[in-house]
Amino acid sequence: MRDLAPELILAHDNVVDDFDHVCRAQTSIHLASQVAGHGDFVRASIGEVLLGTAPPKKGGLTIFSPFGLGVLDLAVSALVCDLARESGAGTVVESFLG
Repeated sequence: MRDLAPELILAHDNVVDDFDHVCRAQTSIHLASQVAGHGDFVRASIGEVLLGTAPPKKGGLTIFSPFGLGVLDLAVSALVCDLARESGAGTVVESFLG
């Protein structure tokens, strides 16, 4: 979970599975919180997004940073992917390799 530079994390909308859990072990979110001196750049947890209690973000890039139980991350990611496909939201990235 050290895949994005802190500057990228701070420049975009952020959703996490659990802030306290993801904000350790030098993850991208942890490094960004060290640079910023706070965690206010995280808009919501994935639970808040799925329950509809987090305000929606319009425009721009949203970064989801999971760092919890792997199987839970897979299940939530599959749900989010299915919902995005159904609604026509998101962008399919065919490959992360150049």
